[in-house]
Amino acid sequence: MKNTLELLDEKDQLKKRAQEIVSGAEKEIRKLNDVENTEFDSITKQLAEIDNQIRSIEEENKRNLNNVTKQTKTMKENFSLLKAINDVANNRQLDERAQEVINAGIAEFRKSGQNYAGQIVLPVEQRATVSATVATAGEEIVTEDKLGILEPLRANLVMVQAGASYLSGLTGNVSIPAYSGSNVA
Repeated sequence: MKNTLELLDEKDQLKKRAQEIVSGAEKEIRKLNDVENTEFDSITKQLAEIDNQIRSIEEENKRNLNNVTKQTKTMKENFSLLKAINDVANNRQLDERAQEVINAGIAEFRKSGQNYAGQIVLPVEQRATVSATVATAGEEIVTEDKLGILEPLRANLVMVQAGASYLSGLTGNVSIPAYSGSNVA
């Protein structure tokens, strides 16, 4: 299934083709012939189908946005890092939401094969996608990836600034092709 940008591009191309058909007939000061009429009608039907597809994608994105918003509100309202640190420092039991976040962090460390230490382990690879959609009044769907807590730190690593690639979330046996020298012709 095509995304909204592809559909909008296809729609623009179809509109241009329809305009070419009409312009050609206007230049020659004549009505559209049967072939042009058939093609113009086909373009009109395709444009209507594209509009329906865009509308359904926007409705799906609105549903997804509502779900993400609800999840984000729940996370923001229920988990407080400061409260979790305070509870640990004062030897109090963590609340249910704080324990869920810490368990997610521990699971993430285990999945990546790393050891962890300490009482508060936060998930660092958690990302949420936010899609903002509106009617097709010249505005586009905007998708934004929310980065994890360590991403700004990774971007400032000396090796990354020197051009090295930082690979995260790798599990199992990973094969990375080695550089075999210059391929100058």
